[in-house]
Amino acid sequence: MAIGRALAIAVSGINANGLRANVAATNIVNQNTPGFKAGEIRAVSRQPASSAAGGSGVTAQIIESGRVDLALEFNRLIEAEAAYRAGVGVIQGSEEIERDLVDVIA
Repeated sequence: MAIGRALAIAVSGINANGLRANVAATNIVNQNTPGFKAGEIRAVSRQPASSAAGGSGVTAQIIESGRVDLALEFNRLIEAEAAYRAGVGVIQGSEEIERDLVDVIA
């Protein structure tokens, strides 16, 4: 089930990048809020043997990073969008492979 693992990894990456975009947007919106401390995402690859969640993929954690740098936050949004699109591309490619395989079998 290599396709299943690839899909699970792609979905975990999509989730991590969705969180990255959410944190960057929150930082931008709250940059002038008194006492607000910006967040940052740390993404860590999970390996099958060491994962408590039971598989490979990406785990994202929010850490406090201090001040908001608008240029950096917009850069993070662009990075998250590109990575999100890549994850969607993996899912679309897997779907196409699966469809072709069904056509060959049928």
